[in-house]
Amino acid sequence: MASTGQISDPELANAFAELSMKKIQAEGQIRLSNAQIESLNRKIQHSQIVEHEISDLPGDVRLYKAVGRMFLLQNQTEIKSDLKKNQQTFSEKIKTLEASKEYLQKNIEECKNSVRELVMTKQSSR
Repeated sequence: MASTGQISDPELANAFAELSMKKIQAEGQIRLSNAQIESLNRKIQHSQIVEHEISDLPGDVRLYKAVGRMFLLQNQTEIKSDLKKNQQTFSEKIKTLEASKEYLQKNIEECKNSVRELVMTKQSSR
């Protein structure tokens, strides 16, 4: 019985170490995802504000789009469509980041449950 106690302690220690490593990595990835989501939300809000301001301008106003270090003359409809495309792209990226966050949170919970089951089996075997 003493030999099983000695085996279970390193086994539990390894399981807890593995859980803590996975948890730290997952929490870091979740924090990174949250920062990216906030950034994308700000970009969406910025493009919505620009779109609203462009809509208020008269039709004969010249509008320029910044491309690198130069500006291109474009009409309102082209600029609005580009802004809409950007908003859709940002929204899709936010959805994928949210899905990855949910996956990471589920992964953390599964690790916790597996360690709990391991502890329960070790306690019941004693």
